[in-house]
Amino acid sequence: MILNEIEYQNTKNRIEGFKRTLINLDNPDHPLKQNNLVLWQLNKDALMSMIDDFTSQIEEYEQLINHPENHQISFEIDSIESLPLVLIKARIASQISQKELALKLGISETLLKKYEDRQYESANLSQLLEVSRILGIALKQKTIVVVS
Repeated sequence: MILNEIEYQNTKNRIEGFKRTLINLDNPDHPLKQNNLVLWQLNKDALMSMIDDFTSQIEEYEQLINHPENHQISFEIDSIESLPLVLIKARIASQISQKELALKLGISETLLKKYEDRQYESANLSQLLEVSRILGIALKQKTIVVVS
């Protein structure tokens, strides 16, 4: 998942690099195409897979940053484990940078980036609640199911 504008630009640049490599690979004179068709196809498939993956990440990021301002955005959450990802998406959709959120939380930007890179695995509950409060997150359904 793309977490910020720098990652967004880097991902776009990576896609362009992969596309250039793919064009080079498709050249009829490429040594792999001439000497090892299986390895050539594996390389081509890997590049196409990475392009597809990065493209979907860019589309998701653009949807988050381009939703209408002052427009409510909803995220489905089917488990507590999904909460960290929703917090990250909510921050992006709220047009709040990692630096701004870190400042509001009273922590360093480096620590916030670490939290988000690891999907808040080392954050405690009070920190998660504070992030939710700052981002204006509200839950609509109030049902918790205990599976035993």
